Amino acid sequence: MAKSEMGTRNMDPDTQFIGLVRDGRFVLLAPRSALGGWVRLTSMPMQTAQLPDSAELDLAEYEGRAVMVSGHDGGGWIYSARVISMAGPILTAVVQHVFGQAHGPERA
Repeated sequence: MAKSEMGTRNMDPDTQFIGLVRDGRFVLLAPRSALGGWVRLTSMPMQTAQLPDSAELDLAEYEGRAVMVSGHDGGGWIYSARVISMAGPILTAVVQHVFGQAHGPERA
């Protein structure tokens, strides 16, 4: 294994999350081990001494689409969140079908 490959293995990589944006909220679909329902996204790192909603991502431009987000699961929030990919209408429909999310889960 090359030295540069070993160095990247020790870093704490971001988790990738797949979800749908509905009513401005991120409905989490995968990974299944994550919280489920909808979560909020913040660009703020986890250990910052501020409320995460001060840097909450505006998801309006992704409304109705499947998106992939990278970041760190913080129990109701994804910290250091970045939208890394947005699906078009056909792929969004496939994601909804595969995950059985025609109407989306509700969360109190």
